[in-house]
Amino acid sequence: MIRIGLKKALLSFLLIGGGSCAALYNSSNNSSLPIIDLGYVKQQATRYNQTYDFYHFSNIRYAAPPLGDLRFRKPQPPLPQAGIQNGDIPYLKSTCHQTWPPFLGPQPLGDNFGVEDCLYLDVFVPASVRAGDDVPVLIWVYGGAYIFGSKEMGTDPAHLIQSSDEPMIFVSLNYRLGVFGWLSPSNVTDIDANIGLHDALAAMEWVEKHISKFGGNKGKVTVMGQSAGGGVITHTITSNGGKGKKLPFQQAIVQSDAFGPKKTQYADRNARYDELKKYANCTTLECLRDAPTEVLLKANRDVIFGATPGSLGPAVDGDYVPDVPIRLLAEGKFHHELKSLISSSVGFEASFQYPTPDTVTNGTFDSLVNGLYALAPESLKQQLLALYPYQGPGIPEWQRVTAFYGDTVFSCNQRWLAKSLQKSYRYIFDLPPANHGDDVYYTFYNGPDPEIANGTTAVIHQKFITNYVANGDPGCVKGVCLPRYGSGENSLSMDVSEIKVVKDPWAKEECDLMVELAEYS
Repeated sequence: MIRIGLKKALLSFLLIGGGSCAALYNSSNNSSLPIIDLGYVKQQATRYNQTYDFYHFSNIRYAAPPLGDLRFRKPQPPLPQAGIQNGDIPYLKSTCHQTWPPFLGPQPLGDNFGVEDCLYLDVFVPASVRAGDDVPVLIWVYGGAYIFGSKEMGTDPAHLIQSSDEPMIFVSLNYRLGVFGWLSPSNVTDIDANIGLHDALAAMEWVEKHISKFGGNKGKVTVMGQSAGGGVITHTITSNGGKGKKLPFQQAIVQSDAFGPKKTQYADRNARYDELKKYANCTTLECLRDAPTEVLLKANRDVIFGATPGSLGPAVDGDYVPDVPIRLLAEGKFHHELKSLISSSVGFEASFQYPTPDTVTNGTFDSLVNGLYALAPESLKQQLLALYPYQGPGIPEWQRVTAFYGDTVFSCNQRWLAKSLQKSYRYIFDLPPANHGDDVYYTFYNGPDPEIANGTTAVIHQKFITNYVANGDPGCVKGVCLPRYGSGENSLSMDVSEIKVVKDPWAKEECDLMVELAEYS
């Protein structure tokens, strides 16, 4: 999906204006669409979906425009807006600045697109719901390697909402990307670290404050995210080492959360900052804050195209992110008020970085280990080599590299999430080709699609999600039950031909070693 599916999803959303059911919306009679008074703005529904009977409130500001002095700063509260806003903004005028990533091939939109004033969220509300109804809420945080994506991309929640046995509100949010959200240089005090994390938190806190006005229950909120979106959620769960203000949600669904260990890699962040100044023809932070948006947009592209993969994203800052999340989870330093979570992995997570054997050479493994764990003592490196041994001539080095990369950046994170909470659930999505991101099609299943290998499994997958949102338990669907993880480390393996309970494939020594290695990342 990363190489083909996301490209297809993004293009479809651009071409049809924000969702595969856009033609089903009726917004011709704006006077009949509901208006919600949020205090700082009166927000009218943008559209009504006749087929699925819900209102779509599009592009609600959850924070002030991050422009001028607020560029490279944490989000600030939204400013008052006069009149009635209906959020009817073209897609490319509401999505955050981003660069089409090189691994997706030719750029149909050009290298750069989006806007800097992008801190919006969408709310989808069943027409039957009224203020005071206290229905459950699901918040979606998109993925995209922390450099691309949007609240609309690949996200049509119509069938997901309808599949719930009781009314459910769906919220999707934007957060800043690339250098706009993840610069985090350690040697510049006037730039806030991990801005993208704070954007997502501000949107979640907006839901906690305002969702009751739409009929939602702020005490029954589930957050869900895939890849970078899952990484945002995991970092939120471990934020401040579990201390301070409580989480603005009670449950989480984390799918293939993507982040490499970054404990000591601030040198990369300082290099990215220096590169940004160079590409923007600036020598000072003041110059960067005064630079025209289009200048920074191109500079963002130049930084991303020249950067080491993964060098933009969450970073240990000693504050909101006190350590690498896998270590915080293993040490019990996370928000224990989180009631439960669902953790999931796909069979081939490393497709993101190493899709085919010809993307790996004989030196790739050693380069990867030294790049991630250069400071690790020799004893730990030897343990690592014993767990991921060289198989000799004739055995594809690709197998060793993809196993190690998938464990380090994705699946061991997911295993420690499931292991750390008393109440958790875990499933392995292994429907072919089981590439990183393929499960998103099943999450937002809306009927037959070439990317769906098994429609019945898609329905089961979706019902597990809505059951969990409504009841805190995914339960049983069509005779298939998703069991508690527990001491048996139970996981549900979902293949094209069968769904069965297995022991977590990542309940292994390799994932224990990742905790130790992360100290030296």
